[in-house]
Amino acid sequence: MKDFFVRKKLDVAISAILCLTIGIVVMIWPTETTRILCWVLAGVLFVMGVGHIASYLIDRSHSQIGLAAGIILVVLGVWIAVRPLNFAKIFPIIIGVVLLMHGLEDLKLAMEIKEHKDSSWCGVLIIALVNFILGVILVWKAMEAVEIAVILVGCALVYDGLTDLFVIYRVNRAIKYAEKYADKTPGVIDVEAEVTSEEEE
Repeated sequence: MKDFFVRKKLDVAISAILCLTIGIVVMIWPTETTRILCWVLAGVLFVMGVGHIASYLIDRSHSQIGLAAGIILVVLGVWIAVRPLNFAKIFPIIIGVVLLMHGLEDLKLAMEIKEHKDSSWCGVLIIALVNFILGVILVWKAMEAVEIAVILVGCALVYDGLTDLFVIYRVNRAIKYAEKYADKTPGVIDVEAEVTSEEEE
């Protein structure tokens, strides 16, 4: 169970660093970053679509659903490449959903800190709630001006990354605190008793 929690903390830490890095880049170059991300996504979708279509043409035994999916992916890829900023309007919604998921993870970690009797769990709980609020705002304001929305996404990602790192720090501290006092629990002291016997007369 402890190994699982260690792996979970590592996953959260890696996710936090990625969010922090992407958030800073997005804040500095909002429009350019959005356009580039859309073009990358368009390229990936286009290649996937061509792959589905080629597979069907090479082997007609494949389901026609694969052909239809390939055509849809190609059309979607071309549309995103031609109109990247239109597609960008749904980008804040995606990030908003990510923040809502991170809010759930932070809520679970807040409960973990509470179980270890650390008073900072209330602060972590507030962080989780703020993540929820930011996620809702991103979803709600997704149709606003793209550049403003993307800057908000960058701020939210930076906040999410920094707070996730802080949460991991507090969880580690709470666990070490609990283990420290667990080691100080007095153990059982073995005492040798001498048994004396009286000589029979």
